Amino acid sequence: MDYWGLLVFLSQIIATFVGLTNSQPDLRYHFCTGDNDTTSMYEVNKNTLLHSLSSNMDIYGFYNSSLGQNFDRVNAYALCRGDVKLDICRSCVTNSTLKLMQLCPNYKGAIGWYDLCTLRYSNQSLFGIVEGGLSMTAYIYSGGVSDVIQFNSVLRTLLDSLRSQAASGGHLRKFATGNMKGPHFLTIYGLLQCTPDLSDLLCNDCLDGAAGEIPRCCNGTTELWILKPSCALRYDIKRFYDETPASAPPPLQLPSPPPPSASPGKGDSTSRTGIIIVIPITVSLILIISISIYLRKRKHMNSKYKIDESKFKMIFDHILH
Repeated sequence: MDYWGLLVFLSQIIATFVGLTNSQPDLRYHFCTGDNDTTSMYEVNKNTLLHSLSSNMDIYGFYNSSLGQNFDRVNAYALCRGDVKLDICRSCVTNSTLKLMQLCPNYKGAIGWYDLCTLRYSNQSLFGIVEGGLSMTAYIYSGGVSDVIQFNSVLRTLLDSLRSQAASGGHLRKFATGNMKGPHFLTIYGLLQCTPDLSDLLCNDCLDGAAGEIPRCCNGTTELWILKPSCALRYDIKRFYDETPASAPPPLQLPSPPPPSASPGKGDSTSRTGIIIVIPITVSLILIISISIYLRKRKHMNSKYKIDESKFKMIFDHILH
């Protein structure tokens, strides 16, 4: 192989490697939970369930399910960030499944937080509950702020507003983003999200607990993630989310119009048309019958008159002679 051919070959390998690397989800943190002593049936159920998550994700970016019975029962859910499109969401869940199973082989449970999605499975119930013990706080300093008090005041106002909005998001999606102007021409961008299987109250409590960790760890931090199993909080002075919603709510489904034969307007029109046709025909028939009866009577009367006239003539002639 000549020099240029070798160079092209190596560049293709590098491009392929970069492409594969970029296609993998950006894993932030993960935990392996429970025992690493599982039965073969549990492993079968876990593999089957986890590999079904991606294809079952819908436009709202959340899916939870269970598989198995008793000690072999596996519970799992996948949650995508609310501003992520469906195809990217499914790709993140697929890659996250492979990554998390590699990081936590034979464990009964695990949770992985990625930039665009969260994946969790366990032999314990996961749905509609908030676990306060399992949480991780991730914070990244990208320069502190000079006016910490004013920055925290604006941040608290922003997060309170977003928490209320996310908690009341309904059973399909609990997600909110927004921004506010901070001190020294800074703009603070925030994102809050809960798994939608939580009640409004539980979501609010989870996010409130996350926000309560900020004064204890991260005053003046310009970028912060707080990740919990059932909710997440993130803010930054740079916009990190898509302001265009991943999907709009489904349009209101109006009832289908009745078939033409059952349409009230058309039925009335048909009835009126029938009446318009029947009345003239009936009147015409009555008129024809009446005329026929009249003519027959008149003819009979004329015939009788002629008979009486001839009789009178005969009598008159008899008298004269």
